[in-house]
Amino acid sequence: MNKFLITALLLFCFLINNATNLAGVDSLIQKREYLNAWKELSALESASNKIDVNLKKIDMCLKYFTKSVSHQAFAFTNLEKGKSLIEERRQAETRMIPVTPFKIDEIIDSLISENKKNFTLYKAKGDFYYDIFVLYGKDWKMNQQEVLRQMYTAYKKADDNGVNDYISLYALGYFYNLNEQSNQAITYLNRSLKLDSTYAPTHYNLAYLYTERDSNETALYHAWQAYKRYKYITYKNDAGQMAGSLLGKLGRHEEAISLLLDCDKLIPSSYHTYHYLLNSFLSLNRLQEADVTTENMFALDWKSHTINSDIIELYVKTNHFNELLDFYHSKLEIEKYDMEFRGHLQLHLAQAYSRINNEEKMLEYVKIARESFNICYDSGHPIFRVLNKMER
Repeated sequence: MNKFLITALLLFCFLINNATNLAGVDSLIQKREYLNAWKELSALESASNKIDVNLKKIDMCLKYFTKSVSHQAFAFTNLEKGKSLIEERRQAETRMIPVTPFKIDEIIDSLISENKKNFTLYKAKGDFYYDIFVLYGKDWKMNQQEVLRQMYTAYKKADDNGVNDYISLYALGYFYNLNEQSNQAITYLNRSLKLDSTYAPTHYNLAYLYTERDSNETALYHAWQAYKRYKYITYKNDAGQMAGSLLGKLGRHEEAISLLLDCDKLIPSSYHTYHYLLNSFLSLNRLQEADVTTENMFALDWKSHTINSDIIELYVKTNHFNELLDFYHSKLEIEKYDMEFRGHLQLHLAQAYSRINNEEKMLEYVKIARESFNICYDSGHPIFRVLNKMER
């Protein structure tokens, strides 16, 4: 047998053996024996397989850790039956458990310096910095802008050389969106969807981008897909609110109300849910429900200029100005002695009349509000600057 055939045979045997060993690690991971898998990987590592072993280690660190110390050291656990990784992580936050140093950023930069044409390493580097961005935000050893730059540079290099997945393409789209490059953002997000059409964050970001372009039908499709697919209540609620808003813009108010009432069950007393509900109730002349929703919005913060400006805008837009006056006047009838409360109600009425360009009534309520505020505030209170500005 010649030397070439012997060398080829040895290489083939090595590759088969290495693949078999990593398959054993995968089997341990499937059994949720994460600590055993980590130990097996550490025992396998050699000069000839360090790329594959370290890529597997990085993957384990990002997905299966029990405890992470700034993503520079990690602990792993063999999960018992019935236990969840999330539960273990919560318990680990309050326990002292041993961790193994594994500085992914330094390790992967070292591997890349030795293997500049291995673009899977660049993809892994992007995965690491994406995880840092999601988990740590501004609270890491490197500032957030630099984390994003590292993520983008690594993912872009990998993608330019044919190495990507739906997460890396999503992250590139998200990066372009942050930098207000919407065409590039949409391109990458749509590429991400082609690889996984079920990924809720991709749909949500596309919904946002199409909303910015007033492509409401397309935005609604993606917002609805995100709403159906999100598992976390907060994100699901955000997507539902966006879809409800878009349904209202499209005049599909009954559908908007149905969806937004579901959102109110997910997270009760949310301002944006109330805002979009009020728009649809007023648009359909469902005034009793509009009055209840207005009450809920107002109760969130009766002093708030933003909340009351939005209430006023919706009532004026839907030609229900008299009903708006009735709402504020009913509040004044109930509370006759709290001058701070009355002053703010009178100020809201002044703002309402200003919105329909009735200067005479606006100035009348500014004067009344000033009289109320003079009783409960000292002369240096900022509210008087607001009143002075309205009188000019």
